[in-house]
Amino acid sequence: MRVLLFAIIVAGVTSCAQRAADYEQVLHDPVLYSKITGKLTDVITYDIFTPPVASRIYAYAHLAAFEVIAHGDSSYTSLNGQLKGFDYPPPPTAGKKIDFPYAALMAFMEVGRTLTFSKDQTDKIVDSLQLMAKQHGMPADRMQHSEDYGVAVAKAVLAWSKKDNYAQTRSAAKYTVPNEDGKWIPTPPGYFQAVEPQWRTIRTIALDSCNQYPPPPPCAFGKDASCEFYKMAKQVQDTVMNLTEEQKAIASFWDCNGFKLNVVGHTMYATKAMTPGGHWMGITGIISQNKKADFNKTVYTYATVSFAVMDAFIACWDAKYTFNLVRPETVINNYIDPNWKPYLQTPPFPEYTSGHSIISTAAATVLEHIYGKQTPFRDSTERAWGFTDRNFDSPRHAADEAGMSRFYGGIHYRPSIFVARDQGEKVGNCILSKLHMRKEQLASK
Repeated sequence: MRVLLFAIIVAGVTSCAQRAADYEQVLHDPVLYSKITGKLTDVITYDIFTPPVASRIYAYAHLAAFEVIAHGDSSYTSLNGQLKGFDYPPPPTAGKKIDFPYAALMAFMEVGRTLTFSKDQTDKIVDSLQLMAKQHGMPADRMQHSEDYGVAVAKAVLAWSKKDNYAQTRSAAKYTVPNEDGKWIPTPPGYFQAVEPQWRTIRTIALDSCNQYPPPPPCAFGKDASCEFYKMAKQVQDTVMNLTEEQKAIASFWDCNGFKLNVVGHTMYATKAMTPGGHWMGITGIISQNKKADFNKTVYTYATVSFAVMDAFIACWDAKYTFNLVRPETVINNYIDPNWKPYLQTPPFPEYTSGHSIISTAAATVLEHIYGKQTPFRDSTERAWGFTDRNFDSPRHAADEAGMSRFYGGIHYRPSIFVARDQGEKVGNCILSKLHMRKEQLASK
């Protein structure tokens, strides 16, 4: 009888241990964090957020997750005191057991749910995480405490987000198109209004200001065939008219046009795709997984990359609306060939500098700092849109290709890409040097 009772007790203890190990194995899997980030990307895409606005959502959502893991892992340190006006999120209540990875997922989704529109979709993501925790044996009290803590941290981040001037830009005066040669005007087929003309007024994450790293002025506008600007536009026209199949593939792979207006005869319809920032979120997950980063390092990587992307967009949009440079499509149609069309659809904002180039280089600079310059990977991010995977030797290789894709697409002059590349590297390095998110960084200060 005693032997049987002992066997039952052992079996019960083993079962409990197995259940505990089960939920930890599932919910602490770094791949899960990447999948949830991908789910948020789906919502951002569905809601048609502009690339700068999408970058803001990613940055705050990953900040919330990072602050949770910084409280639970002594290898990381909170950004309290490092971000402008950021109040320290509440520490866990003494005596309440917190599962920090699960709390980080909840913090991430609370911010994502609040900053997006499709609540039914974000609620489904949260419901699936809660069901996962229950099915894999997380104790009810630990589950509740973890959810409460994640939401509390998210609320602290959301309170900080409300001070970044975003709300004010929603009601700001619309952009007035300058009546001046060489300045940006809306382009076909939609002739949409300028996107986010006040984005440079958004509070930065690490940059001192939106123009901390100002680019040099672009080439002076000119209509004469002998002037440098005309030659620059002619180079775009000639390149697009003679694209190789590889160049077309590169342009299409990196297009990331969140709202493309398709024209077929007399019919117009729109298609959606993820933003450039969303593409780099996907790359971040692929590289973190390839490097076998644990849950906390994966969160740290996403947060750092998303900060770089957000600040890069702010710096880029400052340049765009400072110089208001005309797009190649307008110049070529007005002065070279009225029937010419770019390979990609021209986005609705000024040309200089290249958004793809600056944000891609900023992201690549961060990724190479974390995982090393020799970091080959296979980019499968665009499979959902029907594009074949592309292989890269390093994040910088991918960033350089992303930048050049805009020249192949006919929507950027070549110099804009290289100037933005320099900007992006400076932004990425600023994030790395100014924000100390790991304990060894603080020790070296």
